[in-house]
Amino acid sequence: MRDDNDQQPSEDNSSTSAPTPFTTENLVPPPIQLYPQWHNAVAGAVAGASARVATAPLDLIRIRAQLEREVTYPRPSLFQKLKTIYQQEGGFIALFRGNLAATYLWIGYSAVQFSAYGKIKDRLNEQRQSSEQESIVDTTNSLLNPQFWLTSTSIAFLAGAGAGICATVSTYPFDICRTVFAAQGVTVVHANSSATAASSFQPPKSLWECATRMYHQQPIGRNNRGGLAAFFVGVRPAVVQIIPYMGLNFAIYDSLTQGDRRIGLSGYAGSISGAVSKMIVYPCDTIKKRIQYQSVFGNSSVVGEHYYKGMWDCLITMIRTEGISSLYRGLVPSVLKTTIGSGLSFTFFRMTKNGLEELHDYRFSRSTSSAKDDNDLGIT
Repeated sequence: MRDDNDQQPSEDNSSTSAPTPFTTENLVPPPIQLYPQWHNAVAGAVAGASARVATAPLDLIRIRAQLEREVTYPRPSLFQKLKTIYQQEGGFIALFRGNLAATYLWIGYSAVQFSAYGKIKDRLNEQRQSSEQESIVDTTNSLLNPQFWLTSTSIAFLAGAGAGICATVSTYPFDICRTVFAAQGVTVVHANSSATAASSFQPPKSLWECATRMYHQQPIGRNNRGGLAAFFVGVRPAVVQIIPYMGLNFAIYDSLTQGDRRIGLSGYAGSISGAVSKMIVYPCDTIKKRIQYQSVFGNSSVVGEHYYKGMWDCLITMIRTEGISSLYRGLVPSVLKTTIGSGLSFTFFRMTKNGLEELHDYRFSRSTSSAKDDNDLGIT
């Protein structure tokens, strides 16, 4: 979607009289070439799928780290963790465990996100332009006037936050399934009347089995509601996290690109915006993962038969029993994954969108040229 602010004043060459003195009234913008909104959805889907394939192993390590209850020393490096999964859990394919659910998540999420972002941003820009026209008549300086707070950066933040909420809610069931599949191999502790025994839960083998178990409360945990509500357990911290995360992501990206459509700049800006925003909201992401994991495996996923009653209870319990550092477990692979993933996502989005716009321009010019030729020949 081209920005209206990029329009250049057209020159009026129809008159042979002396040049008219320059005034703002002489500025006549050329016709606006609008692109279909589905361009954003298609480009977003391509971006999501491409970024997911490239970052799947890092995403697996990040989720595993967030679900850890105890930290072993010396702590294994990122390479050692990948090597362990490769050797003990089925080779190279194990690094992509849960990739089907995650791919559906990323494709759907990115398609909804970029599509909603374009629509929301357009509406906010229209509101800003309307307020600017009204301010010419009403010169009262009021903080309630949208022109004082609807800047380009704030518009990008609000549009990004709104798009993030839409994408999160619409694809959240896939997010839960991804967490469940990635959790295979995580050791959890059962508390019972005699002793505590460690065992490894085996996650569902397919998306259908995962959905069935959650819907029918298998295994049953005190916080597992069953039914459709089971597919949205932990959605509150997810929304709380996504508002500042995607808001900052798009705001930083917009500030760095300033409407520039170069593919390389989009990748560079996407990497920086993704890394900065992820570090700021990472504790919320850890809380979301803990609640998601507990929703499927029940109370046995938490030491001492304690289960998280909600977002704030999870936050307080983690700080009290595991320390503040527990909120940042997996931060390194997460930031690395987000830096790569966000950069690739914006790169493939811009690449695909530029291609769709060029194809649209070509078809538009062909149809315009054909209509002009017909008109010259007197064909109606």
